Order: sequence, then structure tokens, then C-alpha cells
Amino acid sequence: MKKITFLLFIFCATQLYSQDLKALKASAERDAKAATAATLKEDFKTLLTYTHPNILEAAGGAEVMEEYLKTTFTQMKANGFAYEKVETKSVSDVVKEQGEYRCYVENYNQMKMKDKRIISTSYMLGFYNETTTKWTFVEAKEMKVTGSIITYFPDFKTSLNIPENTMKVEDIKE
Repeated sequence: MKKITFLLFIFCATQLYSQDLKALKASAERDAKAATAATLKEDFKTLLTYTHPNILEAAGGAEVMEEYLKTTFTQMKANGFAYEKVETKSVSDVVKEQGEYRCYVENYNQMKMKDKRIISTSYMLGFYNETTTKWTFVEAKEMKVTGSIITYFPDFKTSLNIPENTMKVEDIKE
């Protein structure tokens, strides 16, 4: 009887943990979609609430980063650049490593630059903040050994196998 009770306990605990991971994955998708929508709308205040705090701190704070994004987007528009579509396509399974929940998110990006269309798939690495119950993100490619922001995440390691970004450029035929 003790063995059966123990096995039932293990089964229930596993089911609850599995449901928690499914809920975390759903919240990661929700927050990633909010971040991509904010990018498309150029709603930088909202976008920055989904940016990992290490990045904001390295940039000098959210206000500094917001001004930088405004200036950058204004310059890009002046050069004929425009986002046409940004979509969250999928979210990986959530893993717990180094004391935090993480996942990666696949995004589809379609941009226009003068007479060219740029189509890319990019990946964000998500970090779950248990205090705020919110996900924050960084560009996954920048978290690799050669990335520009990995230094802001001391001792970072992950078991997630994040795919490489892809990009193609097409002539726009109108």
C-alpha cells in the first residue's frame, strides 16, 4: 500500500509540474507576442518592459534605451526602412536551469528597405521573473560566446539548443 501511495504521489507531482511548465510556456508566448506587437507599433515603453533588466542596466536605464530606439527607428525610416510584419511563431519547451525558467522564442520578421524585402527568422531567449510573473527577452544570437551582450550575464550557461537566425533578401516587384 505504501508503494502505491508513493507512486500516486510521484505521478501527481509530475502532472502538476508538467502543467506548470505548460502555463509558463503559454505566458512566454503571450509576453513574446506583446513584445513583437510593441516593436511593430514602435511602442518602446512597452517593448522595454519585456527587455531583460541586465540589458536595460547596461544601456544606462530604460529612458536612455527608449531615446536610443526612437533615434534609431527615425534614422532607419529616413533611409527607407520599415517593418511590415513581426510575428511570434513558436515557443520552445520551458526549462529550469541556473535557478530560473528559460525558453526561446521563434519570430518571423518582414521588413522593407527601399526596393528590397528582408525576410528573417530570429530567436529571443526568454527569462521568467517569478516575482513579476513576466517574461523578459534578449536576442538569442547575442548570448552566444561571440555575442555582444553575453558579458552582461556572468556565468551564463544553457542547455537550450537555439537555432541560428536565417535571412533572405528579395527584390520588390510592384
